[in-house]
Amino acid sequence: MLDYPLTRDEHMALFDAQIFASGQLAQPLAPEWQGYAQALAPDWLLQVPGNALMVSHYLPGNSIMRQGFAAITDPALMNPVLCAIGFVALYDIARRLFADAPTAVWVVLATYLLSAQVLVNAMTSYAMTAHLALDLVWLALFLRGRWWQHGLAMAIGAWTIGLHQVSYHPLFAGPFILMLLHQRRWSLFVTYAFVYAVALLVWLSYPSSIVSSFGIEASSGRSAGLIGFLNQSIWPHFAAIDLSRAVLMEFNILRFMVWSPLFLLPFLALAWSDIRRLDGVAFPLFLGIVLMLLMRTVLLPYQGHGWGYRSLHGLIGNFALLAGYGYLHWAKSDRARVDGTVVLFGGATAFVLLPLLLWSAHQFTIPYARLSAAIERQPTDFVIVDTQSSWAAIDQVRNRADLTNRPLVLASNRLTNAQLTELCMKGSVTWLGTSDIAAAKLPMQAGPRPWDQTQLNPELFKDCLQPFAPSLR
Repeated sequence: MLDYPLTRDEHMALFDAQIFASGQLAQPLAPEWQGYAQALAPDWLLQVPGNALMVSHYLPGNSIMRQGFAAITDPALMNPVLCAIGFVALYDIARRLFADAPTAVWVVLATYLLSAQVLVNAMTSYAMTAHLALDLVWLALFLRGRWWQHGLAMAIGAWTIGLHQVSYHPLFAGPFILMLLHQRRWSLFVTYAFVYAVALLVWLSYPSSIVSSFGIEASSGRSAGLIGFLNQSIWPHFAAIDLSRAVLMEFNILRFMVWSPLFLLPFLALAWSDIRRLDGVAFPLFLGIVLMLLMRTVLLPYQGHGWGYRSLHGLIGNFALLAGYGYLHWAKSDRARVDGTVVLFGGATAFVLLPLLLWSAHQFTIPYARLSAAIERQPTDFVIVDTQSSWAAIDQVRNRADLTNRPLVLASNRLTNAQLTELCMKGSVTWLGTSDIAAAKLPMQAGPRPWDQTQLNPELFKDCLQPFAPSLR
């Protein structure tokens, strides 16, 4: 994946890690640049009064881990290492659940290893690999069941809630915690519920804690605490529910299955008899998947960029374990045929589907990485990307939080004529126009967004704007 953060989500993980490396929780933005904040970082900034601070609106766990890893070695290796940790944890779980069926254990592990989604996302800076690995470590500890292992699981769960968004881990762990009620393990349930309630409150208060630590008082948005979080991130989605958009979930699920081993779907269907037994592990595994799909269907069915379906990434271990149950169900009646199916479908996945998806992901990334490199080589102080005419290029607008990179890159749809006049007085400016973006041959080309109100007229600044240097593309 060229060690390139393709999407805004990936870039913001690095953006925050750079802030944490400086010993700060947020980067103070100089007054002269506060009016340019949205042009410098068009999406996913934490709303702060006056744009006084630069930090993403994501929770910090993934970026903190990445920065901690950077103290040891190349941070690009963090997700591959987490992917390996997830594999080991999954092996421990599968060996416990299928102690008398070693072949089922191999099916579980093959589901993980042959998932193009697992492998490709492990080559990115997305938080989803950390979600998957820590969820599996959590479940391995939870199933082992000693008091200190439950203590570790609670600590890991509390941290995982703060990886980037609070909703993901509770939807995975919640069904297992509720299972404690069915088992009448009242005290353990209460302990988990208390720890998770405290963790949720702490993480939901984190953005407001950052802002207040700089002496700033916020009255709205995530930086205003729990009420601000609900008003910005929850109630608007409920108010805008449009079940006609739920059709997008069909594409999301299809995308997830295509990026999974070919034998996964039939084995999932065959796991139903185990899922129906409410006293087993299969039911909470399945319930976690259902809850995630329901949450995304109601609140946000559109995922944007993603290799496979990102929202199910932390639950890939659930799918793998359910595949083990499905394999066992079939093996009881026809062991030879089910083994042949695993070999045939697994081989087709390993030698046809997986290479094709890995190749396509690499090819998709190349034009974006090349364009970003060309932008970085421009000899001017500023580069303005024409995001008014080509909004698909908005992820090319990326800067360090401390604005030490040159050139600084800005989005045209977040600038006014007055601001461009000021930039022309500050230094030299390159205009990355529609024709330059088209020449880059980005896989996703798009025109203007209908809800963007164009404020900038580049025709007024012909004497200031330098063309994007063709020789540097």
